[in-house]
Amino acid sequence: MAELTRWRLARASRDWFSDTELSFSADAYIRYLNERGYSPQTLAVYLESVAHFAHWSTRQRIGLAEINEDAVGRFLNQHLPICRCARRCQRTRHGVRAALVHLLKLLRAGGRIAPRKPADPAPVAEEIHCFEQYLEQVCGLSPVTCRVRLQRVRAFLLDGFAAGRSRVSAVKPADVVRFMAKYTEGWAASSKRAAGDSLRSYFRFKAQQGEHTATLSAAIPAVAQWRMAGLPKGISADQATRLLRAFDRSSTTGIRDYAITRCLVDLGLRTIEVARLRLDDIDWRQGLIRISGKGHRVDVLPLPQETGHAIVNYLRHGRPQTSSRALFMRYRPPLDTPATACVVRAAVRYAARRCGLEHCFHGPHVLRHSLAQRLVQGGIPLKQIADLLRHRSLDTTTIYAKVDLPALSRVALPWPGRQS
Repeated sequence: MAELTRWRLARASRDWFSDTELSFSADAYIRYLNERGYSPQTLAVYLESVAHFAHWSTRQRIGLAEINEDAVGRFLNQHLPICRCARRCQRTRHGVRAALVHLLKLLRAGGRIAPRKPADPAPVAEEIHCFEQYLEQVCGLSPVTCRVRLQRVRAFLLDGFAAGRSRVSAVKPADVVRFMAKYTEGWAASSKRAAGDSLRSYFRFKAQQGEHTATLSAAIPAVAQWRMAGLPKGISADQATRLLRAFDRSSTTGIRDYAITRCLVDLGLRTIEVARLRLDDIDWRQGLIRISGKGHRVDVLPLPQETGHAIVNYLRHGRPQTSSRALFMRYRPPLDTPATACVVRAAVRYAARRCGLEHCFHGPHVLRHSLAQRLVQGGIPLKQIADLLRHRSLDTTTIYAKVDLPALSRVALPWPGRQS
């Protein structure tokens, strides 16, 4: 039945795409979506969206060489709001945009259209490229850290480029102060400090190239943030149990998401660490699991029994047939691809919503804090907790001593003027 549906779609697409610049791409587009596991219904919607764009581009006399993000933007922003084309044409902006993104990828993979032009001015794009190589090859930072720093520095360079400064030598300390005040307005103190660290990293990079950036680094505003001032947010053991019961373990998605959440609850893993897990990371004979953590560190931890049972159940009844060695896989197109950090976050967020705990969650990192708090309150030494959480410094772990309220009550002094 599915093959018949695809055949009918292919036949209809050839008729509808005829006499357009994209007539040769209909069958290739269908194969492209089929290979990535898209349903016949989604395929039909995407195909109609591309056909709509093909007819519009033909009327606008846009040749194949001119099909790019600019042409797609004109179609979405100028044509769709006033579209009076055939009734079968797709007009939902989100779906049409997704369909055309796949079209551009297909055309570029086949070499039929030019590579995507950088959105930034050439000097900014070149500077960002050089800085990215510095972060990766010299500093050895993770892709996530690199992406965040590049984002901050890109905003700084574009701000200066718009103001007529295309070189760092033209930047004044007052420009740095003004940019930071405007760019980080309304941000939390930790985010402001991270933005400042990104600029300092960039100024160190320029200093290695002979630029005098010491005064620019000194101009980055200091942000008052005391490490031990706040309390780490977590959930209780009862709430963690409610969260784990919120999964439908009769469905493949529920089986996978339950195993993901057990890794977060039992091992205190970070989101990206769960997404990076591979089949080869688990030593079933020894009961160990290898974690690829921050700073390219690799640590080996004992695999808790409950976590191991959840992973085994997922491998037997939930994991799709695939050649990938990643442990957790996607269930939505594009199929046969590993689950990302976004999939891990979504698994916890939707479960928290189902069991009424969404007010407790600002992200899965809460589960890492919760594990540390339970261990502290259970009398586990801070050194052992630091080893489990893989903290580089014991000082990072000492913040959890503040959540051991029974222990604090025994050493707290009475309030002046109050009877003990």
